[in-house]
Amino acid sequence: MNSLLSLSGLKRALKRRALLISVVFICGTLLSLLFAIQRPDVYEATAVIQIETPKITTNLASGGTVTTTSGNRLKLIEQKLMSRDSILAMIEKFDLYNGGDAPSDSIRVGLLRDAIQITELIDPAQAWRPNVQPSGLSITVRLNDARKAADIANELLAQVLAEGKQRSEIRASQTLAFLEAEEARLSAEIEALALEFARFKERNAASLPDNIEAQYDQLARLQESQLEIETRVVEIETNSTRLRADERKHQSEFLAQQLSLVETRIAEVDKALAAAPEVERLYNVMQRGLDQLQEQYGAITTRRTEAAMAQQLESQNQFERFEVLETALVPEYPVSSGKKKLVLAGTIASLLAGLGLGFVFEWFSPVMRTSERVEQELGLRPVVILPVLRKPRNGWREKLGLRAA
Repeated sequence: MNSLLSLSGLKRALKRRALLISVVFICGTLLSLLFAIQRPDVYEATAVIQIETPKITTNLASGGTVTTTSGNRLKLIEQKLMSRDSILAMIEKFDLYNGGDAPSDSIRVGLLRDAIQITELIDPAQAWRPNVQPSGLSITVRLNDARKAADIANELLAQVLAEGKQRSEIRASQTLAFLEAEEARLSAEIEALALEFARFKERNAASLPDNIEAQYDQLARLQESQLEIETRVVEIETNSTRLRADERKHQSEFLAQQLSLVETRIAEVDKALAAAPEVERLYNVMQRGLDQLQEQYGAITTRRTEAAMAQQLESQNQFERFEVLETALVPEYPVSSGKKKLVLAGTIASLLAGLGLGFVFEWFSPVMRTSERVEQELGLRPVVILPVLRKPRNGWREKLGLRAA
């Protein structure tokens, strides 16, 4: 075995196993060539979409709402195009993988997904940025049929354009509908709260914060009137001898009525002033609620106006949109056959396999061909070594006979 470690032993081993190596090499090369010939050609068709920047660069482009980026929209569209139902519909439309031994739907979906490659086009100088936006989209389809590869690429191109426009229009219309509904809801709430607030102020007019000062002034005047009436009552009782009984009675009753009215009014004012703190608290709560609703209503109205303008601009293709940059053409030549590479790889593999088999047979061969190996294996030094004697070739006829044999 150790004879293979020397260069001369390696050469002799290769010479002895040349037939085996040659057979393995030739057979492997022929098999590789046959496999490469039978391998079908693959054609590649590519369509390119360009993302046009918005023509309107104001805040109207967002419609007053949070919008999705181009990258997110492309990912959503790609997920929909590569969904199982979409792939199956495309397989049925273009009659793919429907031969005599047609595979199952799952296998066909996997085959077509592997044949489709959707790549976002990004500026290499901006690729390091986490929020970089793609400038386009490349759709590549590889199939055995050149015509179907181009047709599928163009079909995907049309679906991307339609899906992108549909998503933009739906987003604009849904945004406008939502803002209109919010505007109507806030308007109804404002009307209801305003009506309740008006009734509250009507019920508690005397205790409203704006009327407290007037109530204190009125209370002071009522107290002065009360004091004057009580003073007159005292005067009438003091000067009772100067007045007739009937006149004194009439004046006393009149002053008593006036005093009762003043006292009633004073009680009402005191009651209103006592309820003023609670009324003021409720008044402020309702006023804050009404102010908040009005602020929300103003903001929603502004955003609804912007959304209506955004929908109008979207219908006129003034926003960011997808444009066809290149349609897929029918490829004239296969791009991924790789037959030469396959034959070359098979040839190299066959040569290595032949060399490997030769070394394996030589490694496990029990024949001791050199004196060094005899001495190493048996511990005995050979006394006589008989060389291999070859009979000399005397003529071309013998050489021809030997070659023919």
